[in-house]
Amino acid sequence: MLNLSLHYYERWRDMEKRIYHTAIPGIRTALFIIVGCQWFMAHAQTLKTGSLKYLMASNGFNGCIALGKDIGTLPYGKLTYLDGDSRIDADSCIKYAYNEPYAFTLGDSIDLDMVAVRAYKDSIVNIYLFFNLSDAYKVLKKFISLYGQFTEKPDNYSDIYNWNSSQVSLSLRYQCKADLGVAIFTCKKLEAEIEADKQRAIRRYYKQALSLNY
Repeated sequence: MLNLSLHYYERWRDMEKRIYHTAIPGIRTALFIIVGCQWFMAHAQTLKTGSLKYLMASNGFNGCIALGKDIGTLPYGKLTYLDGDSRIDADSCIKYAYNEPYAFTLGDSIDLDMVAVRAYKDSIVNIYLFFNLSDAYKVLKKFISLYGQFTEKPDNYSDIYNWNSSQVSLSLRYQCKADLGVAIFTCKKLEAEIEADKQRAIRRYYKQALSLNY
């Protein structure tokens, strides 16, 4: 009788261990989900739309293009030289057209004509969104809903609206003669780096020019 009791006791202990080890991964998963949701909810409070904080937190466009990131982070084969021009511009940057159909939308009823990026030393410094001028008001309304009231309008005679934060800027411009508009997102850190590199290049040039005269 004692041996039989020990037999059932050992079987019960084995079953208890199996239940415990089976339950642990599930408990860990549940805890992970709970902690993850708490993190998301906490950050969602600071990422509310309608403020410059959201512009900084978004740091790009539609979650598919991030400012400051390497150009290689974009899907392979989706980039082509803008207008077929592979030369660097005056800021030593290269412009690319981003040929990803799902990126060609801004909100529910705004279709973009083109999305382009500008890279400095392979890092994305600008994102360009081109759209038809007939959507001008809808684009402005969309940006205000996302990033709050624009922080600057240079004058009453030009259709330019700017949102300036410490890390990211956005400029919305209408070109009536061309019947199009463009929104330009800029990484301010890279913009400052470009300007600093240009100033260093100018100083080197004048230093070399002066040395040739002596």
